[in-house]
Amino acid sequence: MDANKDRIRCREVQTVEDDTVLTVTGDSISSSHHQFGFGFMGPGCPNTSFDDRGMPGNNGVYSYARRYFDMNGSIVDYDNYARTGYGTGDIISGRAGPDSCGNAWARVASPLGLATARIAKAKSDKHDAYHVTTGGVNNTNWTTVLTRLAKCRGYEFAAETLNSYGVFRFEWAAQGGKAGIITNGGGCNFWLDLPVGEDYYINVRVPRYDGPSQYAGVSADATFIVNSLLAAGADKVVWMLYYDITPANIDIGQYGWMQLKAYLPAALLTYVPPQPVSMLSPLIDPLWVGTVRGVISDLNWAIQLGVPFDPAVRVALPPPFTPGDIQITAEGGSPHPSPSGQDKLANTLASVLNGI
Repeated sequence: MDANKDRIRCREVQTVEDDTVLTVTGDSISSSHHQFGFGFMGPGCPNTSFDDRGMPGNNGVYSYARRYFDMNGSIVDYDNYARTGYGTGDIISGRAGPDSCGNAWARVASPLGLATARIAKAKSDKHDAYHVTTGGVNNTNWTTVLTRLAKCRGYEFAAETLNSYGVFRFEWAAQGGKAGIITNGGGCNFWLDLPVGEDYYINVRVPRYDGPSQYAGVSADATFIVNSLLAAGADKVVWMLYYDITPANIDIGQYGWMQLKAYLPAALLTYVPPQPVSMLSPLIDPLWVGTVRGVISDLNWAIQLGVPFDPAVRVALPPPFTPGDIQITAEGGSPHPSPSGQDKLANTLASVLNGI
């Protein structure tokens, strides 16, 4: 069965009545995206871990779902169909193109199709069937907004801190200035003002956040996904809401230095320090904290509006995260959970499932 290609962990069946199958759909939170070094988003996702399936950006062993599997000895099968970059529409229909790290879907059915088939088989085998999902953030352009803002922060740091020759210059370009860039869009500009020869210029465009126009679709898809899981026979369904990312840090020293090395022409690298210096800095500038929390709250509300009321269904309120619960690498690492963050999500999932 094609669903077995996404089997992450299994145990020998002991007693039919007490055994449970756990299926997972969703995005990079559930898949999960674990970046152990610095790299740039795109095909391959360098310095990003993977499990035995060999798909960077999708490490079902690292995921909170595997940690819950370890906590619950009654689970005989844990299958993870989540993929980095997937939205709710991708969960329902699959994706013709690759995920955010360049991995093809390459399955006979969509994530939801595989999950419902596995749930139906679990019930025919007289097992319980639990399902957990995330989803909704990739219906919007939030990941692009956040990645571009981090890139701008890297250049801002470089201009302020790595500028030993006094040739770097940086400015924010947005309606409302730096404080208004998240919802209004805009960009940033970085210059290398050469004493002799032509100056070098880099522009990073930050799109306007499009979440408000996508929320109705998120709600409708959440309704369809949950009802499909229930129709297949799922005993318990949990939708994990998104946690507050404002405590996240990134190693801005490493990231800013790597951006200069990656994007400046070779002839200009003499202006870049020979080695990076690690320095943690908030991923979310203090000017943006209120706006970002509002974005997350609005997205979670759209999900909750769509999840149907049923005794077998719950939304899981996110646990409070501290800086240590979030990865510090970029692009693609922060604001994904660190091991301690994954543990918190697993404990939250366990608590919610136990309450159904």
